[in-house]
Amino acid sequence: MNTRTTTSILALPILSLALIGSGCDQSGPTAPQVTVAASATIPAAFFTKNRPEEAPDLTAVKTASSIGEEVTFLARVGGRVAPFVDGVAIFTVADPSLESCELMGEEDHCPVPWDYCCEPRESLTAGSATIRIMGEDGRPLPASAQGAGGLAPARYLVVKGVVSDRNEDGLFVVDAERIWVGGRPSREDQRMGSRPGEAMANVPAHDHDFDGLPDHDHDHDHGHDHDHDHDHDHDHTTETPGVSPEGSGG
Repeated sequence: MNTRTTTSILALPILSLALIGSGCDQSGPTAPQVTVAASATIPAAFFTKNRPEEAPDLTAVKTASSIGEEVTFLARVGGRVAPFVDGVAIFTVADPSLESCELMGEEDHCPVPWDYCCEPRESLTAGSATIRIMGEDGRPLPASAQGAGGLAPARYLVVKGVVSDRNEDGLFVVDAERIWVGGRPSREDQRMGSRPGEAMANVPAHDHDFDGLPDHDHDHDHGHDHDHDHDHDHDHTTETPGVSPEGSGG
């Protein structure tokens, strides 16, 4: 992966905001069917079952930290329709204060639960971060992080790592050293899944609707349609914004 490509991928939270429309009631394409690379190459050592006791929310850490500083913070996987980069261990997270679509009051508010289409663009920029899981060669590991250690859209997580890049435009990149993966919130308790002992909160055994992971243990025809109609106007293609098919950043 060349430097130009890496820089483009790191800007995912910023670039993706340009694709977001003014609200969730705009017409647009259907949610993507995510292709997930094998997660076997993501070492288990990057994950812990023990939630760190002190874990401020992402935004509090983001505003006060510098490049090279070790940080620990609480966030949720998401911030864009496809938070995981296909084939490389990079993904986006969002601050817990931001309201994702599945927490909105109206049932089936949006077909992409971990989308944040109704949040102001400025809030999403301020409350997002890019997480990298690095190999010994100093590059992101060449596999999607989705599914590794339970990582999946909308789940809480506590990230401990080092700030590798940041700027005044909202870019905030953290190279993870250890990750605790929690559960998911509910409309009644939007912090559910973020606390010790809640790692499996709102995480059913067969979770392919959220995870995009293959599920071979039961029949997929279980009475609902995966081809959702979508009502807001940002791009739901699976291509990474700012990265061309040849691997250069536009």
